[in-house]
Amino acid sequence: MSRLSLLPACLVFLVSCGGSDYEIDPLAAEQWYLSGSARDADVVHINLNQPWYKGRGVLVATVDNGIDVFHEDLQANIGKGSYSYLPEEYGFSQAADHGTATAGIIAAVEGNGKGIKGIAPQARIIGFNALRLATVSNLADALVREKEHVWISNNSWGDINSWGEPLALKSLIRDALIDGVTDGRNGRGIVYVFAAGNGDGVVNDLPIDNVNYSGLVNNRYTIPVCAIDEYGKKAVYSEKGATLIVCVPSKGRAEGLGITTTDVTGEDGYNPTLFPDDFENQGYTGNFGGTSAAAPMVSGVVALMLEANPRLSWRDVRIILARSARRNDASDVDWIENGAGYLVNHQYGFGLVDADRAVQFAAEWAGVGDEKMLEYQQNVGEPIPDGKNDGVQSEIFVDGDLYIEFVDIFFDASDHPNLGDLDIVLTSPEGTESVLAEQHNEMFGVFQYNNWRFGTMRHLGERSRGEWQLKAVDRAEGGSGTFIKWQIKLYGTRKNHQ
Repeated sequence: MSRLSLLPACLVFLVSCGGSDYEIDPLAAEQWYLSGSARDADVVHINLNQPWYKGRGVLVATVDNGIDVFHEDLQANIGKGSYSYLPEEYGFSQAADHGTATAGIIAAVEGNGKGIKGIAPQARIIGFNALRLATVSNLADALVREKEHVWISNNSWGDINSWGEPLALKSLIRDALIDGVTDGRNGRGIVYVFAAGNGDGVVNDLPIDNVNYSGLVNNRYTIPVCAIDEYGKKAVYSEKGATLIVCVPSKGRAEGLGITTTDVTGEDGYNPTLFPDDFENQGYTGNFGGTSAAAPMVSGVVALMLEANPRLSWRDVRIILARSARRNDASDVDWIENGAGYLVNHQYGFGLVDADRAVQFAAEWAGVGDEKMLEYQQNVGEPIPDGKNDGVQSEIFVDGDLYIEFVDIFFDASDHPNLGDLDIVLTSPEGTESVLAEQHNEMFGVFQYNNWRFGTMRHLGERSRGEWQLKAVDRAEGGSGTFIKWQIKLYGTRKNHQ
């Protein structure tokens, strides 16, 4: 991207704005992901154009490797409550490159004549540097630290597979998320925004990863965010899955546009000489990317939503994001309309975040109402034919009637030695399919589908009553097992508030 549009620091000028001096942010023109690019009309963006909401009063926590709290474009918005898990130092130093980059996307100061502007430029932001000492207990603690005050928890990280057992199954993490949505933010719940993951790809002609293989983002407590490139196509690395809610632009390809944001100053930054004229070693990068960059964009939009309507619960936020999203990559064949009229896609969730629409919906939102849960179980006990296409299917009739928000499936084929051989598909009474797992290359350790919990958002707004079908197909020879049993939990409301 050409840098000719940048305003040199010596040419920054003052504009009268609401009775106060307002200095143009010189790198704001490079933030194509906010409202588009003057140089390329085809570039997609999050439609951030409304001038009224800035995230005032909203506290966002980043669970990351820290924040450079003295950064010129962040310092004025640093709130109280940052915490270091490193006993020998405060922990917000030059090593905080990743956390500083995410923080800038969310809440860089607007109108100070420095660098960029955040999506929620008047939100307060704090950092918990649990990734600097990434034990399960530290990560769990960071998810609920300052839970009375934190509105949004941004998590641009995923499973650490070297731990052996997937982080999905760590009870401390699970319990922390439940605690946060139950007791956080005075009972309205912390809004947990997570990177969907950068594990997509193909090895030996098989896909690798999926959000449903990670307990961090296959549950109803988190908002997994996928990434697209500047033209709205799936980023090559972005994981697909049935729990995805929304996607946003990021650096989607090696040669594609990067995300301009804050960086730690000096040689420890991501790319200290990216702006060699007036911004050399001044703490900005134009090359941030991944779903790590996608998550804080949604956190920033959620901050605007919560300023517009502080009464929103964590469940309200999820539904509003889905309702207000725009379809991207319209030619993609995976788009379907579910039984409630939502367009949904395994690669994109409900589509591209629309900040203006989300804030408008939030301001007018009356609340989704009390949550109910229906639970059913079916013993199956049938061998899954090895390497055949017919598989085994089982049905459960749900006699309770809810408007669905989320569905959990617990699947047991614990005697199967090769879980990567299995396709697992849930079909609702409305005929909407959720691909919970597919034949894939097992790259991240060996474990079994031992009452494994899958999740899906794809049935949002559908009615629960009727026959639900779960089908398991073994796509490869050389290992066989049994569809032992399954359980379905449906969450929603008695009345349609959507």
